[in-house]
Amino acid sequence: MTKRHHSRALSCSDSAPDCPLVPLWLIADDIDEYARKPLEARLPWKAVHRDSLGSFRAAPFQSKAILQMQPDLGLMSCFDPAQRWMLPNASPEEMARDAGKHVLIVRPSDGVVIVEQNGQRRTCMQREAIVLDASAAATFVMHDVGRIDCLSMTRDVRTDMRHIAHDNSGLIALGHYAAAIMRGLLPMNSAALTDLAVDHMSGLVNAMIAEADAPTRPNGQPRDRAGISLLALKADIEAGLGQPSLSLEQLASSYGVTTRYFQKLFEAEGRTFSDYLLERRLERAFQMLRDGNRMDRTVSTIAFEVGFGDLSYFNRTFKKRFNATPREIRARFDVVRLAALAPGTSA
Repeated sequence: MTKRHHSRALSCSDSAPDCPLVPLWLIADDIDEYARKPLEARLPWKAVHRDSLGSFRAAPFQSKAILQMQPDLGLMSCFDPAQRWMLPNASPEEMARDAGKHVLIVRPSDGVVIVEQNGQRRTCMQREAIVLDASAAATFVMHDVGRIDCLSMTRDVRTDMRHIAHDNSGLIALGHYAAAIMRGLLPMNSAALTDLAVDHMSGLVNAMIAEADAPTRPNGQPRDRAGISLLALKADIEAGLGQPSLSLEQLASSYGVTTRYFQKLFEAEGRTFSDYLLERRLERAFQMLRDGNRMDRTVSTIAFEVGFGDLSYFNRTFKKRFNATPREIRARFDVVRLAALAPGTSA
């Protein structure tokens, strides 16, 4: 993260007595028009301030665009993040400047995020969240994530990395409150109101963590361990799609359970492990074939990257799934890309 995203942002009172919060849209300079247009289309509204993000390679999560508030509250929506990103350690100067403990909450809007930090590993799907220490190094692996929402702040106590379930009451309240701020729906037109907003989000984070640490749900019912295990299993499948040897036996061994245990979880969804693995490999290949940044990769290269060891089997199953060959899909989206880049093309 850059320095401003590592800790609580400069408050309004540090810059001016009255500074209304406004949404700020930052977009990378080093992306082509083909990538820029769909990003602009994802903005829920157009009345935002705009500025340059610089190079996406130096941006948080190597995102192509970021929506945040001005002045910065630590809230960010990062669009089109990289598949893998490293969070560096905070510098000694940054740690000395802030007395509190750095906290980062990440929540993908889609796909799966896997975070590794201090020997721990957590997986997160849409509407879930992960809380981690933002001053320590971490590795993020993202699969099919189009947007990841973040909140960076400081707390009085250190926070170990943990997973927050989608039905966590504090997380739900925090999500709605942050969305209202980001959309400009709350009249945050003074330094005092802005500071209150930061304090309120801090309180919601504390409530969220306290509920996550409780042994039971608020209604007294124990957590559904089988459901949590299936989510974790699917996340590990996403992380290992590129390994041709990925198997249910290998995954079951890593969890210390029998293969039959995981088979029952998939059967509850009306499918098998093999069906799910093939589906995810084909969908990953489809996304890579339509990605303008991967046009230099051959179809066979993409097939092997998503874990297929037999090219003819890949072509056959791909056509059955998408009713078109991989080369036809690539050509189709290449035509769209070239049309978007053509002079005089309307936005």
